Amino acid sequence: MSWRKSISSAILLAAGFLILISCSGEPKTFSDVLVKVQGKPVAQAEIMIRDFCQRHDFPFTEDSVAYFLVENKTDSPAFVAGDFTQWRPDSIALKQIGKTHFYFAALKFPLNARLEYKFVIGKQWLLDPLNPFKEQGGYGENSVLMMPKYRFPREALLNPKLRISHLDTLIFKSRLLKNKRKIILYQHPKAKDKAPLLIFNDGSEYLRFARARIILDNLIGNNRIRPINVLFIDPVHRNKEYWLNDKYLRMVFRELLPFVLQRYGLHPDTLGFGGASLGGEIALYALKDYGKQLNFVFSQSGAVWIDNAKVLNVLQSIPEIKTKIYASYGLFEGKGIQQGHQRLKSILKKKNVLFKLERIPEGHNWGNWRGHLKDALIFLGGK
Repeated sequence: MSWRKSISSAILLAAGFLILISCSGEPKTFSDVLVKVQGKPVAQAEIMIRDFCQRHDFPFTEDSVAYFLVENKTDSPAFVAGDFTQWRPDSIALKQIGKTHFYFAALKFPLNARLEYKFVIGKQWLLDPLNPFKEQGGYGENSVLMMPKYRFPREALLNPKLRISHLDTLIFKSRLLKNKRKIILYQHPKAKDKAPLLIFNDGSEYLRFARARIILDNLIGNNRIRPINVLFIDPVHRNKEYWLNDKYLRMVFRELLPFVLQRYGLHPDTLGFGGASLGGEIALYALKDYGKQLNFVFSQSGAVWIDNAKVLNVLQSIPEIKTKIYASYGLFEGKGIQQGHQRLKSILKKKNVLFKLERIPEGHNWGNWRGHLKDALIFLGGK
């Protein structure tokens, strides 16, 4: 057979295969693909799967079901781990599609959920190569699943016309803790010396990962909250300082805060304190000794469960709490944090505290805290 005849035969064969696929109907959903590949030769099944992948992003969602898909040519089983497994690596095994190298899992989530995840194959943690959406956090980069009704927070998008704030960065030396740390003061031109002052734990991470400056600029610029000044504090030994540490709080309120007020000539009419995870827990714990100074506190995914829920016991023992409190936690953050926040709700209700508690269909990550920082700020100081 001549080379011309060989090419002609190959072209006819390929054309016939394409006609066969087109006549059978192009699959519109991944569940259709799973049905159509049944009983097909491995090579044909893999062509059908790859063709669908080229036309769609993954995880592919059908109503409240998300399909995770990964190609695995190793001898190791494939797993998906993320917020929904509390990052346990072997909780959800992916199922092989026939005898192909593709493995999948179909998981059900709320329609407005946002979740971070990775694949685990052998000892490797892998980003999803089929998913263009990734998020950087304190522990590296993860792939992001956004269910159909999830909406990215518009207030976290930069509006150059509203970017009129100023950041001043200093290194503060603490005599009490015998260390140095970075502090950043956010000042808005509309915030006068008596404007509210809000103190953030994990300051640089709130600015980097939660886009706190952009959110503040947009909320103030659009008259959603009062003009405020914000002090972003970086930790030195985070776990030690935020773990129910009275000495850290003394440094903040008796050493750092007076220094900042004097240096910048500030006389805030209200004072707030907050953070995420351990940073939220230590903000709630501060009510024990500094509740009379604090007008509002916010806690995003606060670690209220640590040390046998000590912070909740402390709050329960306080005779009266006049501080306004915002707290939130994720639906996918585990039973301990969910049960702890339900107990927090009960304590605050009994004490007639003005508070707001939100349960969010997300996980323990900066995407969650960025997406709902607006809610905390509006509740605490909205117009």
